Amino acid sequence: MQSESNNQNEQDPIIRFYKPEGDITASSSPLIRIELKNLIAEGVRDLVIDMVNTRVVDSSGIGLLVATHNSLQRLNGKLTVKNVSQELLELLKAFRLDKHFTVTSDPRLG
Repeated sequence: MQSESNNQNEQDPIIRFYKPEGDITASSSPLIRIELKNLIAEGVRDLVIDMVNTRVVDSSGIGLLVATHNSLQRLNGKLTVKNVSQELLELLKAFRLDKHFTVTSDPRLG
């Protein structure tokens, strides 16, 4: 996992970029869940998950995204998922998750 923080001053929300190193499946979700919970516990309120290295997201990964969104929403934060493949974008749209948090694709990821 790679993360990077952007916090200009104490009144701005803490923004963090998180990049999973691979797919988000039942085998990787528990560790990613802990990392994301820790970021939120540290005060992150705007979380951007960069999926450039992620090709597969199974049901546990979808649940992880929903739980992360819900945790941030309760704290007046927001989740953004960026650089998703076209396949993953279609999946997230089929579940209407793009109506709950921002999802952007990278056309080069086909």
